[in-house]
Amino acid sequence: MEKLFQINNKDFNKVSTTVLYTSSYNYLDDAKEFIHHNIVVITKDQNANINNIPEYLLKSFNCLELLNKPNLTRIDNLKITILDNLNNKSDVYVFLNVLTYLDNEFKKRVINYLKEQNKIIINYTEDIEEALLLNYIIVIHDNKIIMEGYKEDILKEEKILKKLGFNLPFIVELSNGLKYYGLVNKLYYDNESLVSDLWN
Repeated sequence: MEKLFQINNKDFNKVSTTVLYTSSYNYLDDAKEFIHHNIVVITKDQNANINNIPEYLLKSFNCLELLNKPNLTRIDNLKITILDNLNNKSDVYVFLNVLTYLDNEFKKRVINYLKEQNKIIINYTEDIEEALLLNYIIVIHDNKIIMEGYKEDILKEEKILKKLGFNLPFIVELSNGLKYYGLVNKLYYDNESLVSDLWN
């Protein structure tokens, strides 16, 4: 697989990844390490122009009203920044602690849109709920990689995650409890699957 970026001189391949970090980690150092050209790095302080965004994109993200909104909030501006960048033809999209500020519906739409376009997504976050959005996770504490692997494996390491200050994502914790009481027989990583199986 092609090398995409590095953390502490360790190479990481082109695979969509959540980089889950504790507050002692400076993710901006990694931004310098992103290798090669066709990459968009999205930060919460970027400027964007809503007029650059095609109407179909604004419509599909329920953001058409932002075109005529007189006073845009910081969240509105963040949505505009992301949509403006989605209009870019890059292969890799890096979110530097950006998705955390957005509502779950918008966040999921962004991730699903990029997945449908076969884009690689790297999401830096301190929010363990966002670890459910992508399949691969790197956990960093004090500038060290503590764990890396598929989300199903990483989220089984509850003791290590709690020691680092992370609780399990709500749906994983809930399905863990339901599993303990014999109501389900596996862990769930999204609400829809859990609700569907409980109804059956």
